[in-house]
Amino acid sequence: MFAGWAMRPGFRFVFVIFYFTAVLISIVYLRSASDRNFYKLCMLQVEEGRLKRQLTSKQLQLESLISPAAISRRLNTTTEN
Repeated sequence: MFAGWAMRPGFRFVFVIFYFTAVLISIVYLRSASDRNFYKLCMLQVEEGRLKRQLTSKQLQLESLISPAAISRRLNTTTEN
């Protein structure tokens, strides 16, 4: 009985429609997940670049404070006052 029902062309058509619908839905979901991950990656790269620039700026400030020329200038200005 089941074999006769499964062999009907209407059942195959409905099965194929459901199958392709499920495949298309999964493709759309995977694509949107991929787009979200790409956006997050781009945002993290921008944030990383900003943090690197900020770190470089702080490093240059620190190096200017501890350079021998800056220390001797500060010592000269404090001894003159």
